[in-house]
Amino acid sequence: MGALENIKNVAVIGGGLMGTGIALVSLLYGYEKVTVIDLKSEILEKTRDQIQTRLEMLKSEKFEEYLLDATNGVELAQTLDFESKKGESKAIGILANDPPIETIMGRLKTETDLSKGVSDADFVIEAVPEILSLKQEIFKNLGQYTPPHAILASNTSTMSITKIGQFSGREDKVIGMHFHVFGYPLLVMFIEITPGVKTATESMDLGVEFAQNLPCLIGERYTMRLEKESPGLILNRMTLVGSLYSNWIVEQALSQGITYEQLDAAGMSYEGLDRIGVDTAYNVGKYFEEYVSPEFTPGPLITKLVEEGRLGRKVGRGYYDWNEDGPIRNPPPVEPKTMEFLAKNIDPEIFIALRLNEACRLLEEGVVKSYETISKAFMKAEFWEGPFIPGKDKYKEWSEKLYTLAEKTGKSYIKPCKLMESGEFVSYK
Repeated sequence: MGALENIKNVAVIGGGLMGTGIALVSLLYGYEKVTVIDLKSEILEKTRDQIQTRLEMLKSEKFEEYLLDATNGVELAQTLDFESKKGESKAIGILANDPPIETIMGRLKTETDLSKGVSDADFVIEAVPEILSLKQEIFKNLGQYTPPHAILASNTSTMSITKIGQFSGREDKVIGMHFHVFGYPLLVMFIEITPGVKTATESMDLGVEFAQNLPCLIGERYTMRLEKESPGLILNRMTLVGSLYSNWIVEQALSQGITYEQLDAAGMSYEGLDRIGVDTAYNVGKYFEEYVSPEFTPGPLITKLVEEGRLGRKVGRGYYDWNEDGPIRNPPPVEPKTMEFLAKNIDPEIFIALRLNEACRLLEEGVVKSYETISKAFMKAEFWEGPFIPGKDKYKEWSEKLYTLAEKTGKSYIKPCKLMESGEFVSYK
């Protein structure tokens, strides 16, 4: 196979937030058939309804309002010429040619039987919860049920592609394909493509081509090809390390009688975790605990929420209760001692220093070859240059801060790696 034009049928496993978005963007590219597979028919009905609603919004007069709302008013979105976007196939795919929505929806199929749903698939994307055993079982079945030429991709944000595909019997066809940010791929500007140990170069090539050609509403999509797999891939690994610091801050606050509610009222919001799923964040933490460092053990609050089934926005309750308008907040007045505590214990530069340190580890490990690659990812995913640019001037100061923090918290993983402490990362441009 090997060429994008030979891909006709796409299968998406999982009808949740991510699966719905991936199916939508695949339909908009123009694939002849897109099949969403889930165990529950009610989830599939919701998936179909959500895709149709999004298509209708993209064709409506409220297109501009819809896009600004979906991007939370990101400055880049505010500068776009929305009328021109309606005519760009690279922005909204085949919708630019104004086909009837019924025609697009006619290409969307749903299936509760995995074997039937993937029997004629040319490209499969798994988008189920971050549970390694679940993904392994799915890929084992994919090895039996898909055509021999099919590419088998996982949307994992965290896990080893080698481990996910090891029972598939098709390890050369297995890749990671992570749509970064909150599950609406039409707005996602950054996709990470990751190999397993036995992934064929041709499979990676096709994965990159597939990802790069999907329509993207904002700017140019950036597809990052990793040289090797890494827990948390690139940005999630660099972001999650900040939890070692923030969790320590919370622990210190609680020990001084400062409540979660006070911290939330003072600006330490948990809304992002509710949006991606409390269980997803918990499972990622458990994976990091096992494969990166025991210091990533999930804290007591997130553990309690998972045990109570408070899994975030998708179930209507997580750190917050949710309604259709968003999280329901009734914050108390912020007490002076809370503000004094935060002023004393939070140093925003430490979060950037931790990211720089983790990025330097990625360079040391050979996950990527150039820091500019990582900087491009930050620009596309978070609209800033990332830690390398300020780090060139501050790596010595930040290294000292990380040594101090490691001693204070007792978390040795925080200590700066050789590449950061020496400043030699500048040669990896």
